[in-house]
Amino acid sequence: MTCRPHRDHPFFAVLSDTHGSVGAWTKARPLWSGAEAILHCGDVLYHGPRNPLPSAHDPASLASLLLQESLPLFLVRGNCDADVDALVLQRPLCSRVAFWWRGRTILAAHGEDFTTFREEALRMGAHLALSGHTHVASLVREGSTWFLNPGSLSLPKGKDPASFALISEAGMEIRTLDGEILSRGGWD
Repeated sequence: MTCRPHRDHPFFAVLSDTHGSVGAWTKARPLWSGAEAILHCGDVLYHGPRNPLPSAHDPASLASLLLQESLPLFLVRGNCDADVDALVLQRPLCSRVAFWWRGRTILAAHGEDFTTFREEALRMGAHLALSGHTHVASLVREGSTWFLNPGSLSLPKGKDPASFALISEAGMEIRTLDGEILSRGGWD
């Protein structure tokens, strides 16, 4: 199954907290076929000392698949990511990623200091602020800024299952790995 948000609109995928699970990536990757790019909000390879090992934990295989990814892939540095991860992934792991997409300002961070991130997003007038870290999917609007956490692709917490997000010109959706929509919002 391929998830196409708001039919015929260009879109990109947002995910977070894979923690080295090649199984989660392999299951989810076909769901955003047709995307323009992928933005990962951090905790890419390592599971961290406070998390259990995710299902199909194989950081080396996940790194190999990410290196083979044909879409532009942007990585935010999470609290479990290290310098060696950037070396293996052959991409920078940035604490913040800010970009202009289809007339909208988007800011991404891992989110371990959400208070500071929230203040930055509101101060810069971001249309969309993307973060992970909590492993809980959420979509909340504050003024003209949407705050979206795609949840965790491999180790979800709270009531919702593993999830990711799709961002299109028409809006944003958080979806499960079965394609079910958990939350949806429009730009206006």
